[in-house]
Formats: sequence, structure tokens, C-alpha cells
Amino acid sequence: MGYKLFLDDERDPPDDSWITCRSSEEAISLAKSRGSPDFMSLDHDLGGDDTVMKFLKRFVSEVWDGDLEPPKYKVHSANPVGAKNIISFMESWIKSLG
Repeated sequence: MGYKLFLDDERDPPDDSWITCRSSEEAISLAKSRGSPDFMSLDHDLGGDDTVMKFLKRFVSEVWDGDLEPPKYKVHSANPVGAKNIISFMESWIKSLG
């Protein structure tokens, strides 16, 4: 059964239908145990030097099944440069699948 991932170190998700992770490591652990989420809502800065980019890079290399489409996503980060990095990464990933 699919799930929705809310990755943010401070904010809470909009409702109880989301699974919240507060760090890239927590999100990787979740994805390894439950598989790819159907949808992700992503914050960039996750406290200290942790960022969602660490999660995304590990997710692609360690969890993602190349037969599946990447999860749908939205960015809710207040960091404009970080938000652009997330979008660029996701769009490049999607485009690479042609």
C-alpha cells in the first residue's frame, strides 16, 4: 500500500494521511522498509548540515526500483536556492527516464 512522505525537520504535515520524517536518514529508513512513496512533500534544510538532497541522492541509488516512476512531489521549502536544487534534481531524474 502506498504512502505520502512529508520530509521536514520543523513543520507538521497538513493532515494525518502523511508519514512525517525529520531527517534524511529517517526518510531513507522509511523508504527502505516501505518502498517508494506515492507522493513526497519536501523541505530543503533539515537541521545542521542535513538536507533533502542527501535523501534524494541516496533514495535514487539505494531504494528506487528503476521500473517505477519517480514519486510525485512538491517542494514546501522556504529556502529559494534549496527549492530550485530540489526541483532541478527531480526534473533531471524524471527527464533521464525519457
